[in-house]
Amino acid sequence: MRRISTLAAGLALAAGLAVAVPTAAPAIDPTKGYAGICTGADALSGVTVVVDFNELDGNGGTAAPTITRCSPNASPGTQRTGIKALQDAGIAVAGTSQWGLGFVCRLENRPSSTETIPRTSNPTYKEACVFTPPAEAYWGYWHADGAGSTWTYSSYGAANRNVTPGGFEGWSFSLNKTSTTNPAPGVTPTNPAVGPSNPTVGLSVNDLDRKINLGQTTSLTWTSTNATTVTAHAVSPASGGGTWTGTLTNPGGTASITPTAKGTYLYTVKATGTGGSVYSTATLTVQ
Repeated sequence: MRRISTLAAGLALAAGLAVAVPTAAPAIDPTKGYAGICTGADALSGVTVVVDFNELDGNGGTAAPTITRCSPNASPGTQRTGIKALQDAGIAVAGTSQWGLGFVCRLENRPSSTETIPRTSNPTYKEACVFTPPAEAYWGYWHADGAGSTWTYSSYGAANRNVTPGGFEGWSFSLNKTSTTNPAPGVTPTNPAVGPSNPTVGLSVNDLDRKINLGQTTSLTWTSTNATTVTAHAVSPASGGGTWTGTLTNPGGTASITPTAKGTYLYTVKATGTGGSVYSTATLTVQ
């Protein structure tokens, strides 16, 4: 369970480049989202965001209870990244000067720039959010489809992964843990509305910035629950975006895409179950 950035790990700042420390993030915006898991009209179109501060409590900062908020989708069926889901839930999120929101550094202004984080290798460490947070102290990113009760550590950064409608997005602070002991959020990610008759589906472009050059190949990854069939529904514009058609592996899989023309393409996946059909989209720009 390693930390994930949406930017290539091998990138580095140019020597001598001045970097500014990001400003502190504000508190929860009550005009966005609402407390608790998604219910009603948002139950299968929104996503529930969980922020578990874990061991940040007691480290010199202010104790903070776990946050659980619904992040509604104003345009159901359209793609949303994990970062957008945080913002739509009213959660304050700050990245680093090095990576921007490609690497989440603070949630609800924690860890603050003044609180001490007792890393094993540096007991007086304070997080400036200039460079990538250390492996000993960072926000772990998790997800769940809402149909079960366990979390999955994300293989993609939150700016590069589309959320699963009806599912859960989880953030849990990891302090002095290993790849096998990073803590999952302490909330069971079960959505009562995700039953055997209600399918869910999510689609993501497997490229760091969702941009490729003409002639290059990337891939699309889909996941679904409670679906009897999953289909590559459409690509818009209809020509130039590469082959995206036909029945897909259920419940999930990955397919290569090789566009044949420059442009911005919208890919749509469709999942059908006994409760109807749902859709998810992902965008790719070909330069």
